[in-house]
Amino acid sequence: MKLIRIVLIIYIAMIDFINGTDLHAQSFQLVRVERIMGFPSDEPGIEIGVSACFAGVVGDMLIMAGGCNFPDKPAAEGGPKRYYQGIYAAQITSEKQLNWELIGQLPAPCAYGVSIPLDDGLLCIGGNNTNESFADVFKIILKEGKTAVKLYPKLPVPMDNFTGARCGNRVIVSNGLQIFELDLSFPECGWKALPPLTTKKLGQPVGVFVNGKFCQWGGCTPKTDTELTSLCISGQSLEQPLKELLPPQTDAGEDIYLGGSAAINLTDDAFVAIGGVNKDVFLNAVNHPKPGYMTHPVEWYRFNPYICVYQKGAWNIAGNEQIAARAGATLARHHQDIYIIGGELKPGVRTPDIYRLTFKQ
Repeated sequence: MKLIRIVLIIYIAMIDFINGTDLHAQSFQLVRVERIMGFPSDEPGIEIGVSACFAGVVGDMLIMAGGCNFPDKPAAEGGPKRYYQGIYAAQITSEKQLNWELIGQLPAPCAYGVSIPLDDGLLCIGGNNTNESFADVFKIILKEGKTAVKLYPKLPVPMDNFTGARCGNRVIVSNGLQIFELDLSFPECGWKALPPLTTKKLGQPVGVFVNGKFCQWGGCTPKTDTELTSLCISGQSLEQPLKELLPPQTDAGEDIYLGGSAAINLTDDAFVAIGGVNKDVFLNAVNHPKPGYMTHPVEWYRFNPYICVYQKGAWNIAGNEQIAARAGATLARHHQDIYIIGGELKPGVRTPDIYRLTFKQ
């Protein structure tokens, strides 16, 4: 009888594994989407929303800083882009409200950088504004309701519209062609150059760590006088740079381009990627620009509404939500909640809407 019982247990476990019901094989599921009220308003113009801000969670505080928008005149009419400098913090609660306080200033107005949450602060890397691209690296530290800024070694070169992620004490930033690593245990040693993943610089890829390996998806090459822009749809890994990692796909089997999307780890082996531009609309606009491109309604641009989860080497579409159809948003994680902050609904038009997405496995 004992032998029969053991055989039955093994058989049931095998059936569960084959059917995908093993707990460790289950993908993260999106179980709740909540709109969270409140957006910073201390700097004139920021209240209409920004894209490409720094953001992250430190303890139970949500921090955001910088970002950019077109507050005075629409981008479609040639309005100037404004960059912001304020550092804001809001206490995270179970309520659907964030009460933001201006608690400090960035060294300069800035957007399009990389932000990495640490145990004691938010690491802010690179970025740009109207005047320059930055190599600066610093940590925003919360102290009694205000901020202190701790400087870190600068990047070897200025970088903006790039990506980065952290695993343990390793921080890696990448635009495909230029990849640098900082050991947080010995920051005084500075940034170390790593082998490139691509032969050309990529704009706006997304990068994460999967099981301790840095991987990136998306991004586009710059258009030049002799070459058109091309898209990097497949992913690459530093561990196996010659092996392409599959992109997510729609139910119809169409590849989803993750350029302009935002990604963040849920666990060491899983991450979520949200939004981004539509590959066909974007590529045609960049390579074959036409008058009036920025004047179409939001729906015309077909920004990606997909909430894509990558886990154990496979993609799963966890949701198809119009609120995710934005580019240049920033994600911040608090336990199993992901906050989507700002971004643009179409080229030049920002949103102040913040949503909280709850995932469960």
